[in-house]
Amino acid sequence: NFLDDEISDALSYHLRDKGALIRHSEQFSSVEANERHVTMTMVSGKKVKADAFLWAAGRSGNTDGLGLENVGLETNSRGQVDVDGEYRTAVPHVYAIGDVIGWPALASAAYDQGRAAAAIISSPEEFRFVDEVPTGIYTIPEISSVGKNERQLTEEKIPYEVGQAFFKNIARAQITGEGVGMLKILFHRQTLELLGIHCFGDQAAEIVHIGQAIMNQKGEGNTLRYFVNTTFNYPTMAEAYRVAALNGLNRL
Repeated sequence: NFLDDEISDALSYHLRDKGALIRHSEQFSSVEANERHVTMTMVSGKKVKADAFLWAAGRSGNTDGLGLENVGLETNSRGQVDVDGEYRTAVPHVYAIGDVIGWPALASAAYDQGRAAAAIISSPEEFRFVDEVPTGIYTIPEISSVGKNERQLTEEKIPYEVGQAFFKNIARAQITGEGVGMLKILFHRQTLELLGIHCFGDQAAEIVHIGQAIMNQKGEGNTLRYFVNTTFNYPTMAEAYRVAALNGLNRL
């Protein structure tokens, strides 16, 4: 649900194009397996037969056997514990970071959360709560995003506009033969502040970091005009930011 609708629709299209069958809003009633294949029967009566079965039900905290109950800590159904804004658990001298505290359950965030928790203990002035986290989904093609999506901005009644660059029009993508994908910039109509970066295609998880860097510039430093007034190496995938920014400004 955190993904931009247009980006997830694009991935669905290309998965179908490669022969994948996607069944949304289905529940399974049974799974049967033998030495040759596995068959899943849906509540709706549909059946799906395959060579292998992968059940992806999200991450859970690896807390079983730690004896947390001995120090007065309880976990939820996913083995996770609650923490405050400084990564303290309900027991003040016990801190927790990573998958055991839930969102975002990413190695990249856990690394920074560990540094933040250590800072609270030894150097509070160095503390930073980890909340601006880019998401990378390593499908082929990749998906990556940072900031808010269109659905969130609409619900919050924030006046935004969209700038798009399609990889098929980017010289580097034409050279590498990776023309599937797009870069999408969401920005404020009045201030031109960047509100969200959403990317789909080859190297998406790398490309998103450029937009993230500008979004993290507070005040007037965070503006769509940076991409219009900056010369990018050519040919590169980074050039998609200039194309998307001009596209967005033209919409205004």
